[in-house]
Amino acid sequence: MSLAFLVPLFLLGIAGVVVPILIHLTRRQRRNVVRFPSLMFLEKIPYQEQRRRRVQHWFLLLLRALALAVLAMAFARPFFQDDELGLGASGGPREVVVLIDQSYSMEIGNQLEQARDEAQQVFNGLGPLDRASLVAFSQGASVLARSTADRTRLRAALDTVRLSSGSTSFGPALKVAQTILEESNLPGGEVFLLSDFQRNGWVGDEGVRLPAGSTFTPIALGDEEIEENILVTDISLPRQSVAGRERVTPTARVVRRGGTTPREVVVSLDIDGQELQSQSIALAPDAAGAVEFPALTISRPHTRGTVRLPEDDLSADNSHHFVVSPGTALSVLILEGAGAETDVSLYLRQALDITDDGRFRVSVRRASNVRPVDLENTDAVFLNDVQIDGASAERLRTFVDEGGGLLIALGEQGGWPASAADMLPGTIGPVQDRLQGRGGRLGFLEYGHSVFEVFSGPRSGDFTGARFFRARGFQPSEEGAVLARFDDGSVALAELRLGRGRVLVWTNTLNSYWSDLALQPVYLPFVHRLAEYLGGRAEAVPWFTIGQVVNLANPEALLTAGLVSSEAAGLAEGDDQVALTPTGTTIEMPAEEGARYLPLEEHGFYTVRPPGSEPERPFVMAVNVELDESNLARMDPEQLELQIMAPPSADAGGFNIGESAAMQRQDQERRQSIWRWMLILALALFMGETVLSNFVSRKTAGAQGALVG
Repeated sequence: MSLAFLVPLFLLGIAGVVVPILIHLTRRQRRNVVRFPSLMFLEKIPYQEQRRRRVQHWFLLLLRALALAVLAMAFARPFFQDDELGLGASGGPREVVVLIDQSYSMEIGNQLEQARDEAQQVFNGLGPLDRASLVAFSQGASVLARSTADRTRLRAALDTVRLSSGSTSFGPALKVAQTILEESNLPGGEVFLLSDFQRNGWVGDEGVRLPAGSTFTPIALGDEEIEENILVTDISLPRQSVAGRERVTPTARVVRRGGTTPREVVVSLDIDGQELQSQSIALAPDAAGAVEFPALTISRPHTRGTVRLPEDDLSADNSHHFVVSPGTALSVLILEGAGAETDVSLYLRQALDITDDGRFRVSVRRASNVRPVDLENTDAVFLNDVQIDGASAERLRTFVDEGGGLLIALGEQGGWPASAADMLPGTIGPVQDRLQGRGGRLGFLEYGHSVFEVFSGPRSGDFTGARFFRARGFQPSEEGAVLARFDDGSVALAELRLGRGRVLVWTNTLNSYWSDLALQPVYLPFVHRLAEYLGGRAEAVPWFTIGQVVNLANPEALLTAGLVSSEAAGLAEGDDQVALTPTGTTIEMPAEEGARYLPLEEHGFYTVRPPGSEPERPFVMAVNVELDESNLARMDPEQLELQIMAPPSADAGGFNIGESAAMQRQDQERRQSIWRWMLILALALFMGETVLSNFVSRKTAGAQGALVG
């Protein structure tokens, strides 16, 4: 331990103390010669010259000199330097990043409050030159305070940390910490990670690597593990039509993780905020069960439903929300020729009828013409082996222009009037036999298209098993797009966009006459995708998951979210919108911003409406948590540390030794702040010198007055 000075140049000020002393001691008495014309009237007094003055008040002089010396040393910024501390020791300036896990599992055992206390201790230990950042994270990361030495700001940011509805993901938070450390000009970096360290939060391929020379300090919270957790994992909502009214039968899947003995669990169903019914289910340890509630008649749009469990240590997964509306089924018209076989649409009709949720409402008509009434409230039309007239084609043109979908399945009798040939993606040709060997097969599918996208993954449907024995020739136009071809290159499925709708031409049949596709497992999902694509919307989603984003300016996105009510139909018409989150926060979305993306960050119900309006049945979206967070298995923090720490390097972040040593000296001096005390001492010395000099002056003046008297 030695005394050092941060600005030693100011020590030259001590030399100024010697100057007045030397002048005082070496000053000579000068003779003043006055010439008079006569000296006879003056008394002669011998003159005594004093070549050097004698210091009469040594203590006062020393007091003044000491005050000046202390003042000079204060400006030199003295500090006690520990010679045993090497470069990068704990006394050096640091860039500190505190990462706080705010995922919903942190509510167990009040772990989030523990994280706040730990973070506050880290901030209390910051030195004057240290800078700190606060990052809260769950699925994503949010920087609440960045690279600041202001402890008040850090405490204020810490007070804003709240539990979120997201799940744990360490990657985004550690990426933010890596960026902050790489952009810092301080030689030392340290990351504090405060979390319950769930295993699902780290995959291992996030590509995070903290800069060389940094340190990583994991702080695991919540040592005790909960004995059991009961959660609702899924809800099925099969529909059926009874006397013209839609009925839904909610069935909830309940899972129990942990436990030691069987337990009765009460499961309740809320509809529009009111508890409708409840049932009990017996669950063994680490078991699951299904609870089926009686069928409900859905008569109003945007009906809110919630399946609830009793409260436990982890409450976010005790409820599962959904929204259902009547009339979400796609209306499909199948038109077959009057002279066609009686079962020409058997496979097609049955495939559309086989759904768990009543997704399609199918009607079949045998005729060669399309009436206006046939197209009312219809989403998609299948022309199955039928030749229609020109007037019907023009009605279908208007239908497609306004957003409807048309599929023409060309069989033996299938055709299209020449007056409306521009509606097709090509020209229809004659029947072609494909009897070579065991029949032709599909050789090309456009997996990037919406119809075939769901079949692109492994074990998601195999079209190669189907054999095709006959097909109609088809020459695609320049405007048309070929979505599927047979193995000989001929067209199997083609598309033409027309107005807001689309027209598909299938050169085969949708029964078992010309192929065995209808007998293959892939037939049912293929027909469903055709109907959904032609209808212009996918299956209505009864709920979303935390982290998803909905574009409220996109009509198709709203339809997917279950938008069917007239009150909510104006949301996509260019009006301003207001979204109310489950916690009551209002999010304004002006129409002039174009795309209006609403991030779903809270579990519960989001209500969307035009500002200032109070619709009776507003547009509502249900949002549920990601259930991976309910898996409370922990990981070893050391495993995480090994994967994110860079190997030691002589070049610690690109700083040279001189710069680092200088910053460390500044940090030590600011921590000690001896100059403040020396300024106080100098002030006290000057005040004492003033009082003493005044006392001496008065005493001397009094003594001289007594001599004169």
